[in-house]
Formats: sequence, structure tokens, C-alpha cells
Amino acid sequence: MAKPATDKRRGPRKMPTQARSRARVADILKAAGALLGEVGYDGLSTNLIAERADVPVGSIYQFFEDKDDIVAALVEQFQDSIHRLASERLDAASAREDRKAFIAGLVDGIAGIQAEASAFVCVFSGSQSHPRFDSLARNLRRTLIRHLDDVFAEAFPQLPKDDRNRMLAAWSDITGVMISNRDRSSGERGKLLDELKIVLCAYLDAKLAGSPA
Repeated sequence: MAKPATDKRRGPRKMPTQARSRARVADILKAAGALLGEVGYDGLSTNLIAERADVPVGSIYQFFEDKDDIVAALVEQFQDSIHRLASERLDAASAREDRKAFIAGLVDGIAGIQAEASAFVCVFSGSQSHPRFDSLARNLRRTLIRHLDDVFAEAFPQLPKDDRNRMLAAWSDITGVMISNRDRSSGERGKLLDELKIVLCAYLDAKLAGSPA
């Protein structure tokens, strides 16, 4: 049995330095991401990835020990995307000035990452029903939740820490469930995202209304 992806530091066994090698690794990750959304973790294999990326399977083993390393590298990419979203659009001043716009930026930002990488929703929502994915999903969502916790602590100091933690945990679960609904038309997905914004905004408003002034 393969070891869980979180047992040790996973990722590329060596970092590509030449442009050709970097392009090959990018092709491998792109293929793995597409397949992850199609066949799930259990159906994913290095042979399938090699076939989709149009590279010899030996090329994969030059850079990755196994499929867990490839998935871990994908998760690192998603974490980088979340960090960029957080630094560019999700700051305390924005949350304090316009909560509705802040939440819209959060939801639209997550949807944008999802649109760029089909595997993102699988990992972020934990939709694979697999222990490895449960752990990866928690770690990925925690990346965002830690940032939001810092932002809300600064923007809304009247909100008790315990209430803030419970709210963000609920936000994480609600968002994970709602974005996991991939089998919808673009119009329906847009409406679902609008509903998600309303739910998150109402939740925050209710928490703030019940907090000491």
C-alpha cells in the first residue's frame, strides 16, 4: 500500500532547471490535474499521466517518485494561487470597508482558481472520499482560513476568537460543498456562486450583529 501523501514532505524529487525540463514538468502536472478530475485519485496512475502528457513514463520518474508526489506538487500550486488571491484581494481594510465586496472577491477568486485548474475543486472540496484527499483538502482550505482569520481579527476585533473560528470552519465546509457541484452549466454555476456569496455574507453579518460593540 502506498504511503499517504502527507506522511512526509512530498513533491518533485528534483527541481527542473532547464526550460525544456520545466515545460515537461508543467505538462505532467497539467495532465495529472485533468485526469484527477476525470478518474479520481484511485484511478490516477503514472502510466495514465504519461499517456495524457505524451511523455515516456520514465520521464515522470525523473522528477516524481509516485503519483502522491505529483498530487502534492499540484496542491503546492493551488496553495500558491490561494496566497496570491489573499495578498492581492483579501485584506483587512477591504473587509472593514465593504463586507459584501470582500466576500464577492473571495468567492470569485476561488472560482477563478477552479476555472484555471480542474483538479482544484477535487482537492479543495475533498470530493474524492479518500483519506489522502481528506487530508489534502483540509490542508488546502487551512491555507485560506489562516489568512482570513488574521484579516478578520484585524478588521473586526469585536468578534470573539471562538466565534471567528467557528464561523470560518463553517465557511470552509459550506464553500467546499458548494464548489464541488461541477456538473452544472455555467449559468447555473454562476447562480450557485451568487447564492454562496449571500450565505457567507449573511453568516458574517449575523456574527457581527451578535458581537459586543
